[in-house]
Amino acid sequence: MYKEAVDALRKVFEVLPEGVSLSKGGVGELALAHHLNHTLVTGDKGADAMDSNGLLYEYKVSETNNFNFNFGARKPDLEEIVFKHFEHIEGAYCAERVGMDIVAIVYVPSEILVPDIIDTLNKATGSQINRRYNIKKLESLLNPN
Repeated sequence: MYKEAVDALRKVFEVLPEGVSLSKGGVGELALAHHLNHTLVTGDKGADAMDSNGLLYEYKVSETNNFNFNFGARKPDLEEIVFKHFEHIEGAYCAERVGMDIVAIVYVPSEILVPDIIDTLNKATGSQINRRYNIKKLESLLNPN
């Protein structure tokens, strides 16, 4: 039943650049990096991709128009955790995809995104540090009127 899909994925893993993973959002990151002509950064901490000038970016790619920025369990140094994560990251590309096609994309610079994440998380009472956006909410950060 799955032979054709498994054979196609074997071919994908043969041509996949070393260090690029398809787990934990890797398929979407691969599609977005291709769309933006960026290079994926290896590892699962920090930036996801880099442009031709060496600038680093966070990627959030979704098929459901939900983009989660998760920082784990709540700790007293919430602001420090968020600032440290985005320390060398220019901003976040949040993209919606259908299959391997990017159908909507919003770029939010870190200087706009980080204060919103911190403000929202400081008001929240949950045990997890998680900020969820959709395309409309991200666009409203860029155009607050």
